[in-house]
Order: sequence, then C-alpha cells, then structure tokens
Amino acid sequence: MTRGPIRVLLLNQQTADETTSIGVDVQGFPNLTFYLIGYGTLDAGAVTFEESAPDPAHGYETYGGTWSIIGSAINATDVTGGKQKATHLTVGAYAQVRARINTAVTGAGGSISVVLVACQ
Repeated sequence: MTRGPIRVLLLNQQTADETTSIGVDVQGFPNLTFYLIGYGTLDAGAVTFEESAPDPAHGYETYGGTWSIIGSAINATDVTGGKQKATHLTVGAYAQVRARINTAVTGAGGSISVVLVACQ
C-alpha cells in the first residue's frame, strides 16, 4: 500500500541559536526533502538536519539526547531575500528526523523556516 507524501512545517520564521523542531517519524518514507526558506536579509546563521532512533529505554518515545547530524550544515545566507534551498535525502532508512538552528540567524528582519516533505 502506497501512502501519499507527508508535509511538516519544522521551523516557522525562527532565528534563535539551538532552536530545534519536533522529531518526525519518517519510517517507511525513504525519500526526504528539507526545504530551507529565508525571509528578509540574512547575514549569518546555519541549520542542520538530524536523525535519531526511538529510545528503547523510554518506551520507544522520541530520543532526548544528542541527535546525529545528517550531512553538512546549510548556511542561512544561501536563502537570503526569500530564496529556498532544497536538501534531498534518498540514501538511508531514517527513523526520526528534525531541523536545528545550530548558529543564530541574523540580519535585517531575517528569519528562516524549514518544511519537510517525505515520500515513498
């Protein structure tokens, strides 16, 4: 049975360092795309995408420790002025994923959003 794509707003016009999104269960969805969207002028900042497995010590709930980083950080300046940047993940079987601002987003009226689209 094929399920349609899921779309999740992970971060909504955020700027603060170490802001993390919710963890999203993407088991069974091998094709993931994170869309980083910029608003205003962005002078600095970076976003990482992370993964974890559910925590068996806590009834397989969302893991509460340090998640594993997927790939390299994305510079917020890449999406200044309303641009978007897509990061496609097609290698791996991910359990839970999230987005994290790992360097504060700065600039004149600048902020970022991240949208996850997962497909079978």
